[in-house]
Amino acid sequence: MNELPLALYLSAKVRELDRFAIETTPITGYALMNRAGQAALNTLQTNWPDATSIDICCGPGNNGGDGFVLARLAKQKGLAVRVFCVGQTTEKPFTEEMKQARADWLALGEEIISFQGQALLADVIIDALLGIGARAPLSTEFQQAVQAINQSQRPVLAIDIPSGLNADTGYFDQAVKATATITFIGMKLGLVSANAIDVVGELFFDDLGVETAKANIQPDAFRLDYNALISQVPKRRLSSYKGDNGHVCVVGGGQSGYSGAVCLAGEAALRAGAGLVSAVVAPESLPLLARGPSELMCYGLEDSASLTTLLERATFVVLGPGLSQTTWAEQFFAAALKTTKPLVVDADGLNWLAKNPVKREQWVLTPHPGEAARLLACSTYDIQSNRVEAAKAIQKKYGGITVLKGAGTIICDGNHLFVNAGGFPALGTGGTGDVLAGLIGGLAAQGLSLFLSAKLGVSVHSLAAEFEQSLGARGMLASDLFLHIRSLLNPSEG
Repeated sequence: MNELPLALYLSAKVRELDRFAIETTPITGYALMNRAGQAALNTLQTNWPDATSIDICCGPGNNGGDGFVLARLAKQKGLAVRVFCVGQTTEKPFTEEMKQARADWLALGEEIISFQGQALLADVIIDALLGIGARAPLSTEFQQAVQAINQSQRPVLAIDIPSGLNADTGYFDQAVKATATITFIGMKLGLVSANAIDVVGELFFDDLGVETAKANIQPDAFRLDYNALISQVPKRRLSSYKGDNGHVCVVGGGQSGYSGAVCLAGEAALRAGAGLVSAVVAPESLPLLARGPSELMCYGLEDSASLTTLLERATFVVLGPGLSQTTWAEQFFAAALKTTKPLVVDADGLNWLAKNPVKREQWVLTPHPGEAARLLACSTYDIQSNRVEAAKAIQKKYGGITVLKGAGTIICDGNHLFVNAGGFPALGTGGTGDVLAGLIGGLAAQGLSLFLSAKLGVSVHSLAAEFEQSLGARGMLASDLFLHIRSLLNPSEG
């Protein structure tokens, strides 16, 4: 068993890895299946060492074959095993590996029980129904099996991927809710995308001894690695001063009720290490910026032409926090886009962009699913049902770098794709997106590349939330992230 790898693959690539290993090494498909069954048994015994009985739900494909191998190995270890078949018919031929796995189970004198809605009562339930072949909606018999597993109130081990979960997108209509999942050969992108985290449980990985195959097949994406990212940030010279560390200009606060967003983005840029931060808001919002840090240089401008001088002094622009949908906002959005300086566009800046689409390379767009839907003129369902393709589509249409926020935040520059794995429900509160926009802007203002700034910003943002979540997922304020951000950006000094 290995630590979770950073490389992520779509299901087509996983099948290619499997095929490549069989064709180029002495290993057979059934030998791989036996390795998968053994890895599943190891995971079962590690996580539930006191379990004496298991119920295994096997589908008709090779995922079911893995289940039959596990059944045989567990029986030989002395466990009480029941195997239920779902969707297995004589009209649909089995693969050779599946035939052998079934035959080896039956050779022990054991039976295969046709699943007809029976209660699952063993100490642990094994999901070997569908694997990466699942596509919504599930047929009635598989829906019934998934429902029975989820209603069993027993621990559930999913083999390769919880059945019903899309291995590419992380989307599901109905899926097995696993306590743990053991996945094989290549990490499926869908295991760390969208709502997958709600059903995957604790994730384990085993390459089944075919690691060498990966040298010939490129991953589709990578998980973010904070340690690798922070190692790319240079230490500051002892002689550095504020002029060396960039000047961020935050443009937003088009209505007084939205002025807090500018304060949060501005402070995040400062906490990220920017030397100077200016905040440009509508005149009515200026008095409320007193709530922000004293270090913010605040401007209440009526005329968008006045913005030009400020932008000339800036290194980087954060456009959109609290911008609103007013006439003032429209004018200042248009004026800010005239700059040649790199930008982060967030919040209402994205909503204005959706109405006035332009493409440029020197910016980072940070939409949440609703904003992403407006950028692509589609529904939020369309975004969430395939977040990877949505991120790619936004990047293709608007250029630059797309950061599609949400569970499994995706960072895409058109050539590379990164996913921020993990669940951070504490971030589900107003203002956290403004902090992220300012954080990315503050990093980029110091000379980091846009792509590194986006990746590191997302990683640090989520880790800060993870630290805060130790106090509970509810009740975190966006401003609670700041001290963690500072610590995470100075790891050698923490």
